[in-house]
Amino acid sequence: MDNERICPMCGRSAFGGVTHPNCRTRYGIDGLTSFFHYDGPVRKAVKALKYRYVSDLAKEFVGLIRIPEQVGNDSILVPIPLHGIRYRQRGFNQAEVLGRAVAQRLHIPVRTDILRRARATPPQAEIKKREDRIKNMKNSFSIHNSLFLIHNSRIVLFDDVCTTGATLRNAASALKRAGAHHIWAMTIAR
Repeated sequence: MDNERICPMCGRSAFGGVTHPNCRTRYGIDGLTSFFHYDGPVRKAVKALKYRYVSDLAKEFVGLIRIPEQVGNDSILVPIPLHGIRYRQRGFNQAEVLGRAVAQRLHIPVRTDILRRARATPPQAEIKKREDRIKNMKNSFSIHNSLFLIHNSRIVLFDDVCTTGATLRNAASALKRAGAHHIWAMTIAR
């Protein structure tokens, strides 16, 4: 699949996935790359990785992606964290598993010690209404190591799936409020 090129704020077509000038906000995402459409075999594979930890699928996905030119080798990859309760239930973080495979291909480091899930929230997949998903993610992230952000402000914010973008937008806001200057969001599917 050709990388999906849409504005991460409004969801309309955007050149290279860059946020439209009219959609930009001080604490918003600068752009978004989603590698696949979230349907058919991709949906089944993401669910198999997410809920049954079929970890070989991470390497399969990464072998098929085309890296966007907006991601430089001076970037760091920050996967969307799970809350501790959900991490203990699942035993792994699917965004981290996939993100590590992507970071290896990009030759950039992964940092899991910067962004924290500040509160437990119901899974986004269980929430049907867009407005409710946005409310669910509000103030759900905090920063653990903000001094690092001042020196490494180019971040690839990684998640497995982007539906409404609420998770990515709230995480990006927390990172930018702590000093990050450029955040490119990246997901396996949308």
